[in-house]
Amino acid sequence: MLSNLPISHQEIKQQMLAQYCFWDDEMHVLWIDCRKIYPELGVLQVPSWDDLMMRSSKVPEYPSHLRVFAWSNFSQLALWRKQIPKWVQESCALFPSHQLKMLHYSGKYPQILELLDHAPMLVWRLMCSALTEPEIVALLSGKRQNLVAQVGWPDKAEAVKFLRNLRLRRVNEQIAEQVEVCLMDEQRLTALQSLPRINSMALSLASVFPELIGSRLHHALAQLPCRPMQCQSMVALLQDAYALAARLNLPKQEVSQIGACRYLVEVTKLYQGWLKEPLSVVEGSELILFETPTRLFTKNEWFSLSQRQQHAWWLEFEKERFQLFAWQDVAGIWGALIEQPLQENHLEKSPVIVRVRGEKNQLPSAKQLSELHLWLAEGNI
Repeated sequence: MLSNLPISHQEIKQQMLAQYCFWDDEMHVLWIDCRKIYPELGVLQVPSWDDLMMRSSKVPEYPSHLRVFAWSNFSQLALWRKQIPKWVQESCALFPSHQLKMLHYSGKYPQILELLDHAPMLVWRLMCSALTEPEIVALLSGKRQNLVAQVGWPDKAEAVKFLRNLRLRRVNEQIAEQVEVCLMDEQRLTALQSLPRINSMALSLASVFPELIGSRLHHALAQLPCRPMQCQSMVALLQDAYALAARLNLPKQEVSQIGACRYLVEVTKLYQGWLKEPLSVVEGSELILFETPTRLFTKNEWFSLSQRQQHAWWLEFEKERFQLFAWQDVAGIWGALIEQPLQENHLEKSPVIVRVRGEKNQLPSAKQLSELHLWLAEGNI
């Protein structure tokens, strides 16, 4: 769950493309001059929304990586956008690729437009597939289950219902994988039928913790607005709670209290309650920390950091390949568990960041993660 990284170089380049868009009011075409940013693409033309609905010409092979609905709304681009229904723009903007292809198909084919409204994930999957335009058109007159099956998902009414119930604010590689996990696992897919809506929180929980599907906590999370960092925090907290419960050999009835919670703050209280007993019988060492990560060697130091941060670092103390580092900055005290991979075929592998936590078990910011990755890359371990 360490994917909270700064904006990429590719995203910056794409934002620059917004300045090289030109709206031709006479031809009803948006020209995108890519020659300075992506020379290989040359100059692209995208018809107006009205023309997309009226033209019968073949849908061109648009560059799949252009995320036009994520670009800044410069005046020329705005002239083209304002003709497109807001909900269509928002639906296409959910996805990391094939935005122009989705737009063109939605404008040209009313069945795709309807599908974009009801199951946008299925439209994106169609656009990502190797199906040709005639093949896609041929599928539109059949059952939705047949359409789902053609893109590699189960030929089941439950799969169609799951896709219709998805309510996602965005789709990235991780979320796409979570959708795949839930669709391809019959137990998860069946259990998810009870949820009237499935947001990112409910999807993440279902893909990682199938035992919680349908629980009170799952139903509650499915009703909440969700942001990416909230999903990461939720998964991290639940992973921490289950790992600690397993180590303490807690009875199933006590562990089941996780699913009975209504809010994540209740899960936090459970976790902290389970932490108290093992931490109370060990005397931690006084930690002297600096801005640069310092390795903690003794078990007392690991327990001390666990007490300071309310996180069970001590669970991994006996695993030789794990090393614990701690440091302090303006945001507080931080700990990072680093795995030293075993040598394979005499090749040295780079250390891996397993987990990073701050005080009150909080996750790191993108800046803190970037600084830690840089520190590792400089060979400090």
